[in-house]
Amino acid sequence: MTRLAVITLFLLMTLIPVPTVTTAQQAPLQYAVKFVCGKSDGDVVAPGQYFTAINVHNPTEKAISFLKKFAVALPGERPGPVSPFFGARLGGDQALEIDCSDIFERVPARADFVKGFVIIESDVELDVVAVYTAAGATGAVETLDIERISPRRRTADRPDLVVRSIDKVEFVPGSLNLRITLRVANMGSANAGTSLTRIKTDNGVPIDVATPALGAGDSVMLTTTVTQNQNCFDPDCTVCGTADATNLVGESDETNNKTCETIPG
Repeated sequence: MTRLAVITLFLLMTLIPVPTVTTAQQAPLQYAVKFVCGKSDGDVVAPGQYFTAINVHNPTEKAISFLKKFAVALPGERPGPVSPFFGARLGGDQALEIDCSDIFERVPARADFVKGFVIIESDVELDVVAVYTAAGATGAVETLDIERISPRRRTADRPDLVVRSIDKVEFVPGSLNLRITLRVANMGSANAGTSLTRIKTDNGVPIDVATPALGAGDSVMLTTTVTQNQNCFDPDCTVCGTADATNLVGESDETNNKTCETIPG
């Protein structure tokens, strides 16, 4: 190769931009935390009043979002109902608690005594600690146990579409309609084709939003306007998003498509 050819090749290599390769996001970390809440008559566990308090701490210096859902376990080897995912946020070094009053409000079962799991999913590692207490006939604490929950990495060999976060809820000027922005992510290990994401508020008409194909680990922000029959803020407003609402994509997990978040009024 001549000297002129070498110089020309060098110039071409320095002038042609090199594509930036973005590494796909890993599947989220998942925590399965046992809960026991309410008054037992002794049919399944010892009679008494049971309490669970799950403390979640963000050990990073940045604000984060995570998801939580509630799966009820029924006696007699029967599967119980599973709630949709609910979004939550924590600032740097902040903590929150999920207790029995939250669990009774979220689980789709109405009973005085419930058992099951709180499932927490996060892109970053969290500190998750459960505190269990029980009281007997006197009403005083008789047992106390503290358990730190270790995360696991949920994996899949198919796509898995989820509403990762509900980022913005705001009024359209001059109306009661709401403009909603959320993020849909493919948390599986395979590509997902086009789909529809359904967005709905307490008093709004559901809207299906076209969602583009997403590679494994990719996400997209969607914005739409939801028509309100009346003001959703009464005083609070619950917004729900359901990824792949019409089941166009075969997923590794078909139970985690829905995420809801309640915005205080």
